[in-house]
Amino acid sequence: MTNESMDKNFEELCYSCRTGDMDNVDRLISTGVNVNNVDKFDNSPLFLASLCGHERVVKLLLQRGAVCDRDRYEGARCIYGALTDAIRDTLLSYDISKAVDVKQPFATHISSLYNDEGILKRDVSFKVSNGRVFTAHRFLLCARSNILAGKMTNEWLKREVISIEVRSDIFEIFLKFLYLIPILHQIEPGQYEELINLSSKFKIELLSEFLDKARHISDPTEKSRLMSDYQYKFTEVARKQLLVFVNNCIFGSAIDLVDSAQQVTSPMNCPAYPDIQLAVKNRNGDTRLYPCHLAILNRAEYFRVMFTNNFKEKVTYVKAKYLPGECNCVIPQLTLPNCEFEVAEIILRYLYADNTDIPWMYAVDVLLLADILLEDRLKTISSTIITQSKEFIEQYNVFDVLYLSWEIGVERLEQFAAKFIAIHLQELYNDPEIKRAIVLSSERISFRQETDTIELVDDIRYYLLRKYSFEPDDVELFENQDDLEYLKQVGYLEYRKDMEMVDHILAELELDV
Repeated sequence: MTNESMDKNFEELCYSCRTGDMDNVDRLISTGVNVNNVDKFDNSPLFLASLCGHERVVKLLLQRGAVCDRDRYEGARCIYGALTDAIRDTLLSYDISKAVDVKQPFATHISSLYNDEGILKRDVSFKVSNGRVFTAHRFLLCARSNILAGKMTNEWLKREVISIEVRSDIFEIFLKFLYLIPILHQIEPGQYEELINLSSKFKIELLSEFLDKARHISDPTEKSRLMSDYQYKFTEVARKQLLVFVNNCIFGSAIDLVDSAQQVTSPMNCPAYPDIQLAVKNRNGDTRLYPCHLAILNRAEYFRVMFTNNFKEKVTYVKAKYLPGECNCVIPQLTLPNCEFEVAEIILRYLYADNTDIPWMYAVDVLLLADILLEDRLKTISSTIITQSKEFIEQYNVFDVLYLSWEIGVERLEQFAAKFIAIHLQELYNDPEIKRAIVLSSERISFRQETDTIELVDDIRYYLLRKYSFEPDDVELFENQDDLEYLKQVGYLEYRKDMEMVDHILAELELDV
């Protein structure tokens, strides 16, 4: 299908999403049109269906791969532009149900902590005016508000239940906001003033700013647009706040262990308020302890399995030293697979704040550790950094990258290596490593037949076509040409030279493919 027909199909898809033509939407999706594309007004099909109130179309789009990622502006627009509560609930439930989906990493996980009563420890309670009690994670409140952090270290330091004079409905909305749960559409006009006062009291300035603007807007469309704009800002501010918290309170409170019997500071005396320690040993044998939170480490499948399945023997418990005259407590300790402290801190920044700033020199170590932690999204990000860094390929051998891709199953790296080999084939032809790589690739086929293809060879041949901008049909035409000058001009002679090198290597290895 040509690009022109695909563009026409996408325009028709957008129109059908606006009109609610379910059957035509279904047909158009089957043509392979990109359901996550946007039209000239920056509207996605999902946004149009949501805005126009077509719930069945919204559900179909979600089932066929439309992304409602509220970490991004487009996802927030869909949620807050929804015409009906039913559609909004569909989008939110789809979002929440994918709390560990690689496309929805940060905001949804933080939101999921609000209702998760499992192993994710909450360590502070608030008793409001009518006696209702709300529980929360002390560390998250401290990260989200400097005022709350100050109170936690002073008048609320040893209090497990904190009384606060505020209506329960107001405090519930406020607390959900801190957990990044989309609540703006639930706020009634009669709640605005008290919410502004409460958010101002704890210097949650962005919420106060939104509420002050929203109460003066009566047009539903304008208000929906304001909600979507601010929800995106809320997420980005929270991400930055969690990153500051990690750098200051977790890394700033980390302890370099000198003595294995060394006691650590009480969780209540640590600004991170941890409920778990993460022990990291580097290549020199030095150990560093990071005060962490199971609620966040739980984002990684490795830690989640450790605490929910029969792997609790991997968890040790250490004493945490309280102030003089107080009892000692025990705190669980997990050990991260051996790595440099810089790599461990990259992992923690990612888990806490979705920070993906990975220097190229640590990309391989992060990739290997992400593989152990079963963090596929982080593996993809690390692989992308490897393939886009000129410095990396200058320091690492391309065959090392290839073998690494096989070891941990990252297709992006495998394709990168094959493409690099194809582009630089004439330089690598005499390198014995290319023969070894082809042999190893052939051995990756179970019960290989004599004439089976070899994946690496197939990939090299494919990228040789790309190298010279040829299609397979072009090669057939060139083979019947006698005009050498023309064949040289179009690059066919160089292409043929590269292909003969591949064939010669295979002949030397006695591989018939």
